Amino acid sequence: MVNIRFRTKEAKEFYEKVNDYIDYIDIKEASKEGYKKILIEYVLYTDRLPDLPIRHDVIVYRERLKVRLKASSVQKHIVVIRNFYRWYYSMGYGHNIAEGIKGMKIESDFKREALSVKDSIRLLKRAEFNAKKDVIGFRNYAVISILITTGLRTIELERADVEDIVHVNDEYVLYVMGKGHDDKDAYVKLSKQVYNIIEEYLIARSDSYTPLFINHTCHSLGSRMRTRTIRGVVKETLRQIGIDNPKYSAHSLRHTTATLALYEGANIEDTQQLLRHKDPSTTQIYVHKEKKRNSNYEYKISDTLFGAKK
Repeated sequence: MVNIRFRTKEAKEFYEKVNDYIDYIDIKEASKEGYKKILIEYVLYTDRLPDLPIRHDVIVYRERLKVRLKASSVQKHIVVIRNFYRWYYSMGYGHNIAEGIKGMKIESDFKREALSVKDSIRLLKRAEFNAKKDVIGFRNYAVISILITTGLRTIELERADVEDIVHVNDEYVLYVMGKGHDDKDAYVKLSKQVYNIIEEYLIARSDSYTPLFINHTCHSLGSRMRTRTIRGVVKETLRQIGIDNPKYSAHSLRHTTATLALYEGANIEDTQQLLRHKDPSTTQIYVHKEKKRNSNYEYKISDTLFGAKK
């Protein structure tokens, strides 16, 4: 049990209900930890209230979360709190004061822009140049190379281990734990060029650490490279080629993979398999964006209208 001091008896009892709820829900242990952290934070908030929380207090709490958290995080907090109160009411402990309280509208990842072929090549060349400096530069070159050619998510790359690279039917593949999966039951193909870059990085490392990509600083040597660091690597390399815009990030490389596949003649089914989308409508968004990018009807209409004045 977490050692937390509560100001009121009610908050302590509320916390005990949270523990009962965490024991009750049928989700992964890692998810339970996340839920419990969110609910403990909420209980501490209620402990500072003069009376038992009411619906208005939950709304005020949501507004406070907005000040310090991203929309996606606020949404997660509210969903967890709503689910808790639904259980709380079903168990006869009290009213469901969170019923119908809205979360946050989350901006689509598709607001991230894909790189052009020219900028993709520039990014890779810059990463290759940085690889000449040290093993960190080589690691970053391997990271960017695999992200932009396979469409991997950063969390999938974080979870990757050296042993996940397997030689199958004269090809090298990397098995990954996809979104919403418990096992590494999906894979991406590694081109000869990308595999060679990864192999050279591993040779330069010359160690027996498990993760495919590790930290190389003294205080964290050998620890797994996390998504935050991966994103930072991509963002910094983008800045080095003159792209410093919120619409371009590590996730942009996934969009770039899809765009380049369409550019190379892939159909929607090919692109769906490449990105491992469950819903083909998600892949369709890439197709629509690519068609929009290549259509110049605004210019044609303008030429017709303004040309008519001549």
